Amino acid sequence: MKAAHLFSAACVLWLAAAARASDLAPSELDGPVRAGKATAGMVAGFVARQNQATVAQDGTANSASVVQSGLDNEALVQQRGQQNDADILQAGRGNRAAIDQQGVLNTARIEQYGQQGLARITQYGNGKSATIIQYQGR
Repeated sequence: MKAAHLFSAACVLWLAAAARASDLAPSELDGPVRAGKATAGMVAGFVARQNQATVAQDGTANSASVVQSGLDNEALVQQRGQQNDADILQAGRGNRAAIDQQGVLNTARIEQYGQQGLARITQYGNGKSATIIQYQGR
């Protein structure tokens, strides 16, 4: 995914958000994901260095999207169960986000811009939904 450095940040964010793991070759998923495993429905896009993402999924038909732009951002997605959906979109610097879901048909979304945002969603059960949006940094 080194070619992504040639695109503007907005273009890469759009491409990464629109892509699905099934659309990408395995080599396109290997580079930016430093830990975890690439599973169906997961895409990780990185524009700058020093961003880290971990995605761990256990179950069937789970999907996760991680899109980060900026520096020193960290994202963690853990899902167990079926048909859970998780999104994390971060921009800026020093943002931290985590989503942990267990159950069936849960939906979680975290969206942060700015600097040093901290957000966590934890859901246990079925049919839960949560959204966090933070635009200003500290």
